[in-house]
Amino acid sequence: MNRNVKTVLFVSILFGAATGIYEFIFPYYLQERHISFESMGYIFTIAAAGMLLLRVLAGRLADVWGRKLFYGLAFGGSALVTWLTPTTGSVAIQSILKTGREALFLTRETLHPVILYEESRGRFMAYMGRTRGLEFLFQGAGTLITGLTVAWIGTGGNLRLAAYLLAAGFVIFWSFFRERTDRPALPAKSGGLRELFSWDMHHNLKVITVSTFVFNIGLTTSHSFFMPLFFSEKFGVRPETVAWVMIGHRLTIALPLLIAGTLPIRNLKSAYIWTLTLEGVVLSVSSFIPNFYVSAGIWLLHDLIGAGIWIPIQNQIIQDYTDPEHRALQMGKLLAFGGVGTILGPLLAGYLSEWTTRPAFEGGILYAAGPFFASGLLMVLAAAMLGWLRLERPTTPTA
Repeated sequence: MNRNVKTVLFVSILFGAATGIYEFIFPYYLQERHISFESMGYIFTIAAAGMLLLRVLAGRLADVWGRKLFYGLAFGGSALVTWLTPTTGSVAIQSILKTGREALFLTRETLHPVILYEESRGRFMAYMGRTRGLEFLFQGAGTLITGLTVAWIGTGGNLRLAAYLLAAGFVIFWSFFRERTDRPALPAKSGGLRELFSWDMHHNLKVITVSTFVFNIGLTTSHSFFMPLFFSEKFGVRPETVAWVMIGHRLTIALPLLIAGTLPIRNLKSAYIWTLTLEGVVLSVSSFIPNFYVSAGIWLLHDLIGAGIWIPIQNQIIQDYTDPEHRALQMGKLLAFGGVGTILGPLLAGYLSEWTTRPAFEGGILYAAGPFFASGLLMVLAAAMLGWLRLERPTTPTA
């Protein structure tokens, strides 16, 4: 493991802890400011729409100017907007801040696998799994910190703590990461906006893009503002109790990611399809169970047998089929086009959560179940679309 990979690994830990704090406490901060579920849906939807152009543009510019500037900017800029978040309860201003946060965080998500693939192709799945696994593990640590300190420093104090962790990540990354000088040069001519938004990519990348679009509708229907609020609304448990479920949520995705390089996966396509399918089924089933402990226990399986396994597989396929000269651009386009689904998911979550938490549903198994049930169905549909993948080799690369 070279110095750049070690640096990315270390800052991923800080990123994970900050994300664990932010994603858990932000919905409660909005609720504390008396912002409705529907308005929360608008905040998350506006943020998802606003970050799409920047995501593609950042990928293109990272191919021209290098990875360090934009990966570092993702940390420094997100530290600033996270620090500003607890200064207002305005839906409009929160929408702007959330848009900035998502654009910067997703710029980092675009470049993270690109950097690891360029630094060590043979060990990509192992390093991808290790960095993302530690990231999710420390998201759990961040959630634990929040659960233990929310009564002491409040929701605003926790958001500022997340900002300090991101600022530390920026300083460390900028100090130790060294830009590579051996990347393929870009063609002399650029297609401008047409190149940025063209559909010119490998067939497999197109399939993953469409599948990702549907998946992201499902993901953000359950995993946006409503995720922690589901347990509070459906079962009446306190945020401190929900924090333990969110910690488990991070642990169950971290564990399979940490051993991704050693899993005996022989067929990438089949493993990708079946693990994503199982994830969707588990999410839908968990939404109807009337007992908090049983529901939470089943719900926690969705990443253990799902995303914790297919995330490195998906990234391996993507990096294998991107053009070396346009790797960051194509990665950015795939995630941006697929990310359009994140615009629709929060709106759907806002509608379904408002509808299924009406008094008419109270006390029944359908109460608050809408977002999680719909989320699982959409993930199963996204998995079915992956049947159109045409991989040139059935097995994983050797180290």
